[in-house]
Amino acid sequence: MTSSIECKNFLRSLQLLNLLIQIGVENLILCPGSRSAPLAIAAGELNKLGLINVFNSIDERSAGFHSLGISAASGNLSLVITTSGTAVSNLLPAAVEADRSCKGIIFLTADRPLRLKDCGSNQTVNQEEFLSSVCRRVLSTNLNGLHETGDNEILNLVQIIEKQISTFPGPIHLNIPIDKPLDISLFNKKNVLEFFKRIYLNKKYVSQKVQMNSDKDNFLEISNNLNVDESGIILVGPYQGSINELSSFNKSLDKLQEITGWPVFADPVSGVFSDLRGLVVNWELVLRKNKNFINSYQLLRLGPMSSSIELEKFLTIFEGKQILIKEKNFRKLDPTKKAFEYEFGLTNFINRFLAKSLNYQKKKKSLTKLAFDLIKEGEQISKTLKEKMTNNNQITEYKIANLVPKIWPAENSIMLSASSPIRDWLTFSENGTLTRNCFSFRGASGIDGTLSLALGISRIKNPLLLVTGDLAFIHDINGWLIENSIDMNLTILLINNNGGNIFNRIYKKNLKEDELKKLFLMPKEINWTKLAEGYRVKFKSVANFKKLREALDWSISIQKSVIIKVDVDPENEICEKNALLEKIIGN
Repeated sequence: MTSSIECKNFLRSLQLLNLLIQIGVENLILCPGSRSAPLAIAAGELNKLGLINVFNSIDERSAGFHSLGISAASGNLSLVITTSGTAVSNLLPAAVEADRSCKGIIFLTADRPLRLKDCGSNQTVNQEEFLSSVCRRVLSTNLNGLHETGDNEILNLVQIIEKQISTFPGPIHLNIPIDKPLDISLFNKKNVLEFFKRIYLNKKYVSQKVQMNSDKDNFLEISNNLNVDESGIILVGPYQGSINELSSFNKSLDKLQEITGWPVFADPVSGVFSDLRGLVVNWELVLRKNKNFINSYQLLRLGPMSSSIELEKFLTIFEGKQILIKEKNFRKLDPTKKAFEYEFGLTNFINRFLAKSLNYQKKKKSLTKLAFDLIKEGEQISKTLKEKMTNNNQITEYKIANLVPKIWPAENSIMLSASSPIRDWLTFSENGTLTRNCFSFRGASGIDGTLSLALGISRIKNPLLLVTGDLAFIHDINGWLIENSIDMNLTILLINNNGGNIFNRIYKKNLKEDELKKLFLMPKEINWTKLAEGYRVKFKSVANFKKLREALDWSISIQKSVIIKVDVDPENEICEKNALLEKIIGN
């Protein structure tokens, strides 16, 4: 094999990608560019060998979120490959969300070699700094060029990545300076491939995963503050662990509930299984109605805060002890600054707690009086909701949150966009998401990348229902330019409320209508039918729940991307919801 730069660029690219595959990468999103050519060509060859799935996206921002969706739904690392320059800056929104939601994703960005830096060379910027504020690690191959990077250097980089992902999952940036020539002749490519297959392809990689050892003193302090013989509540926020560990999480939660008998408040994206004993239905409404009368000695919180203002108020005034258990997340997650925080996950905590307190291992307590009272209160609210939800067929956002989980098949996944949908489902879904995987932006809680992330999830979990407002959807319309996007088994329930309806709820009282539209709602006149036609996506508009049920059945049978639009009147929505809340909660 020749030792030319083009051959070494290609060989090192093959080596790097092959090692990443061996630590669990199955999917790669490829963005266009010339500087990244050796990586792209190598990805194509590994795809031909059946070792990795390769999809393309012309928009790096969409690619980042698409890859994030794949990681969230699969529990495995995913890759994005971009060229140099501003392409790298477009990865920042997805990197922010991956950071805050603790999802493993690797950004491989091609760059100029060191000799072309800081001298005005075209498309050469300080891209190695662009993602540094949010990535777990920022790494680089040899600064003089990939061709000068040795075997051990590549192996070391992959070992660092694997160790980082196993201890504190999140985004990793690997910047790769590549010198010209970037292309490779057919003759040289054939020779390099043969050499790679013979020397590297089947070379066994030794895993570098490490055992996480929790701090003994931290555990003892927290466990000593947990009294399972006193009244308490379990609050389960958005799940940030790997989906591959969700079953273990739920088994540990089940053990916790058995030894306490405590009631459980579960977020729509908590990952909690619907058959858990002690689940309180309509807990957010129960809390609104009774927060000043709930007599609890302590709170055990799992994961970050739910998007409930009422819950945050309750936690702020709560005078008992609060314990917060996180899933391999080492940052602070308590805005109230009242909780003892434990970073090593619920399973680790419960196993250690049961080992410390052997008398609880076979002891299953009855539900506490508080649990019975809260469950009964939630069931009473359910009766009121049922009466209100079935009195007419008119579509509103809060009715969507209540009724759609009942008509979308229980085993099929759901994704909720940020802003008003996640809040409505928290209040009105009656734990309807807990029968299936439910996803959302609960890291940075933005609307950026909504469609792209949903398409990524649907590559792994399908059929998938995306519930989104019009602005969140149109903000990421380039998601349709991801390869095979229209062939995904994705149903998009598009809530057309003529702008950001959440701002209607917050600012309507103190702003004139034209001010509200100009400053916050930002409504857009969009021909949705033509938009769908332009991207060759099937489209339906429905006006009532009877038609919506039929449209959802139709979308599942199509097994492709489908948009179902429902129009919502924000004025009517606010009036109806306020009347309903007054009936349930009082003035």
